[in-house]
Amino acid sequence: MKKPSKKDFFSKKKKPNSTNFPTETNLENLRLNKFMAHCGVGTRRACEIFIKKGLVKVNDVVATEAAYRVQKDDVVKYEGKILKLDKKYVYVLLNKPKKYAPTFEKLEGEKSFANIFSDKIKVEIKPIGNLSKTSLGLLLFTDDDVLIEKFSKPEHPPRSIFHLILSKPITELTRKGIEESIIEKYPNVHSISQIKGKGEEEIGIEMKGGTDEEVKKIFEEIDFPVEKIDRVFFNGLTKKDLPRGRFRFLTEQEAIFLKHF
Repeated sequence: MKKPSKKDFFSKKKKPNSTNFPTETNLENLRLNKFMAHCGVGTRRACEIFIKKGLVKVNDVVATEAAYRVQKDDVVKYEGKILKLDKKYVYVLLNKPKKYAPTFEKLEGEKSFANIFSDKIKVEIKPIGNLSKTSLGLLLFTDDDVLIEKFSKPEHPPRSIFHLILSKPITELTRKGIEESIIEKYPNVHSISQIKGKGEEEIGIEMKGGTDEEVKKIFEEIDFPVEKIDRVFFNGLTKKDLPRGRFRFLTEQEAIFLKHF
């Protein structure tokens, strides 16, 4: 399995224990390239390039400076299309604990997402994809229906890496043969590898799209039942500095990356 490069990770850190609702960005008087990024054109760096290429107009005049401060009554156009600011959406990354039901309903006698988020988030958020009750790991939530719809389409499958503990060890030679047969049958599986420093019963599987239940099914078919499954990577996001059962809000950079790349 190819190890995610440093580009897959984000340098900005959020305190994992922080549950404060993010403050609203002052969406007036923004630099032009930042205004464009908020409108969904791309990253601030990409927008700066678009400005230099003369693709952006402010009040029908070609803009030349990314540092220009956009005023309330300005009309900004990119390639002839008027840009409007996106609503300020919420993006939440959770490191899901085991035995939490994947629902926001308050359940008697068992725990659910309602116990984790409680009244800490004031808007209705939904998960992108899912993890079953017994599975662990990364799960992304948002109130951005466009992003949810994007990742539900087959042309934009999210990339995941799952850490598995199997019911019995699997040798390197056996794994290689199994990997070939699984990839042939399941094209969305990218690679399967043993995890450095772990026992032979622990492996990683990288795939585009797919669910934890599909992963369990794959290994049950070859008589290697999964005892534990933990999603450790989701579309560039990792569990770094995010303890089990905690959540954090995505940085602006992370949110733009998810929306536009």
